This record gives sequence, C-alpha cells and structure tokens, in this order.
Amino acid sequence: MKSTTKLLIGFFCILCITQFSSCGKKGDPTAPVAAVPEEIKDLTAHPQERAIILIWSIPKENADGSQLLDLKGFKILRNEIDIKKGCLSCPKRFSLLYDIDYKNYMMNKPQAEKIEYSDKDLHFKNIYTYRIVSYNTSNQLSPRSNAQEVFWDIPSLPPNNLQAELKEKSVILTWEEPGALEDGSSLKGLVGYNLYRRFPNETYSIDPVSSELITTLACRDKGIQMDKDYLYTLRAVRKVRETFIESGECEEVTINTTDRTPPDAPTGLFALPVKTGILLKWDENEESDLNGYNIYRKSGGKADFKKLNETPFSQSSYFDKSVKANEHYTYAVTAIDDFKPINESERSKEVDIQY
Repeated sequence: MKSTTKLLIGFFCILCITQFSSCGKKGDPTAPVAAVPEEIKDLTAHPQERAIILIWSIPKENADGSQLLDLKGFKILRNEIDIKKGCLSCPKRFSLLYDIDYKNYMMNKPQAEKIEYSDKDLHFKNIYTYRIVSYNTSNQLSPRSNAQEVFWDIPSLPPNNLQAELKEKSVILTWEEPGALEDGSSLKGLVGYNLYRRFPNETYSIDPVSSELITTLACRDKGIQMDKDYLYTLRAVRKVRETFIESGECEEVTINTTDRTPPDAPTGLFALPVKTGILLKWDENEESDLNGYNIYRKSGGKADFKKLNETPFSQSSYFDKSVKANEHYTYAVTAIDDFKPINESERSKEVDIQY
C-alpha cells in the first residue's frame, strides 16, 4: 500500500512540473517569408529605326540567393515625357507597358537566355524611361530593374550603295552617306555607322560587328572565316541628346570569302652572274597572306619554263647554281598565297642573261 502511494505522489509531481513548465505567454506564430525574384540589373535599350528594343537576362535566383523555380513573367514599366515641355527633374510616373508570360515566351524561343521586347508605340521628340519587374507564381514582384532612358527622335535614312570586296583574309566594305533624315529634313546629328554581318541561314544580331562606331565611309572586317558566304548590312547612327538612334538597314550585300585572288606579280627582277652561278633579286611583295615565291627558268631555245624550287621560296632572292658556261637563260618569278588551293600570280617580267 505504501509503495503504491509513493508511486502516485511521484507521478503527480512530474505532472505538475510538466504543466508549470509549459505555462507562460506564447509568441505569435511567424509565417515563412516567401522569396521574391532577384533584381534585374542588365536592362539595355537599343533605339533602332521605328522601335526601341529592350533586352535583359532571365533571372536564375531569388533575392535571398535561393534558386528561382517559379518564375511566371515580366512587367515592362515605362515613363513618357515630352522632350521640350516635360519636367526632367520631376519624379517619374511609370505605368505598365506590357506583361510577358515567361512560359509562352520560352515555348517560342526555348534556347533563349535573355528576353527581348520591341516597343513600337512611340512618338518623336519624347523621352522614354524603362524598368523591368519580374514576378513568380505567387505574383510577388522583384525589385525594379536598372533604368534605361531614351531620347527618341527621327532616325536617319539608311546609308547608300554598300559594297563588299574580299582582300586577302578580310572584307573591305565601302558605302555612301545618307542624304537626309527619314522625314526628308536635313541630316543632323549623324555620328557614325554600325555594321552587321550574318550567315545565310541566320538573322542579324542585335549587336554590331564592332563595339565602336565606324566614323568613316569604309571599314575592314577581319573577323571572317575563309570559304564562307556572308551577308552584310549597315545602319547610320544619329545622336539625340545622350541617345544613339540607328537608321533602318541599308540594302544588304553578299560575299563569298573563298580566296580566288592571287598576289600581285613580283616586280624589279634582275639577274647578276657571279663565279658560282646566277643571283636573282626582286622587290618583296606586301600581301599579308603571302606564302612565298616560285622561280622559273628556261635555257637556250626552249619554249617552256621549268620551276626551280620544290616548295615556296620565302626570300626575295635566289641563287641558281645549276647553270653552265656560255649558256643563255631566261628567268621569271611568281608570288603565291597561303590559301588552299594556292593562288599564284602572273609571272614577273622576264629577265635574260648570258652566263
């Protein structure tokens, strides 16, 4: 009986301790904070002909660094003011320009790593400022992206008469200046040109061949591959305030980069007899793709030349030891390039000598 009483008393004490230790004021339950997409920081704007093209990278993470798995779309925000009448220092009032559904966009461009949108609802002599906001399936918004401001005005007409010529291992392009702006008014603010290049089965990139404006009416494109077909176009660039506005594309030109152009024929060939043979010298060719020279000789009354060297001769001189006394010789030299198959120049002017 006594042992049973002790057990009951012990159990009662434990129960009281448990109850008292759980007493006290409970805190409010804290709901988990949902992650929002990270801020877009690389928004760019490309004013081109009749549109402003916006480009930005697809975010991969949330603002807290976790992986973004529930991206739903992008909201394009725009502020618009008149260049002359608007208040440049006033706070900008952004409104929704367009809402891009992420899944639908990727269905059309499954390999895309960036989003591209063309704003064509524009009015000349206006300032447009853009920001991008992404959002997830819970419709939670990211912070606003960096801003892009565009001073929009009438673009130039495209350049005229674009021509392309293969020269050694590069393409030389020339063109003529546009005569006016698109509305026919006098050409103002022209600062240069942007060149674009593509293969026949591709579209032109948004980025020009060169990162810097071309400020002359000709350029050399060295970034080509040989034995390929290329298409080129050109856009004139007008500067309005701090904005560079591109014209439409000029008529494109096509060129094949298979090198069928031989070097120039060597010049200045002369022959000098010495005790042990005949020394030949000529002026060095200046082509960048020059691979060397071939030396030809015929003797006596023979009609055909014979090539003396087995491989291209790299120097602009040659010593012919295989000559005989009292023999008449005629020499000529050609230049060859490093293309396969090689292109060989016409023969130089012949030189005759009696040894």
